[in-house]
Amino acid sequence: MADDPETPDAAADRLAAALERIAHLAASRPALTCAPQSEANLSAAEIAERLDSLIGRLKAALGKPD
Repeated sequence: MADDPETPDAAADRLAAALERIAHLAASRPALTCAPQSEANLSAAEIAERLDSLIGRLKAALGKPD
């Protein structure tokens, strides 16, 4: 996959899918006991909001509208 040329749209779609999986896993697992206090108290909605914001920033950087 590293040798295959990839369009910005395909890269953004793969990143969005990966972040969706991360959000799903974060929502289904308890917080780690070693996580900083501020991060340990994040709800699934807060995590999803952060990921949505990151996806938006990356799409903007790639020139892809939301």
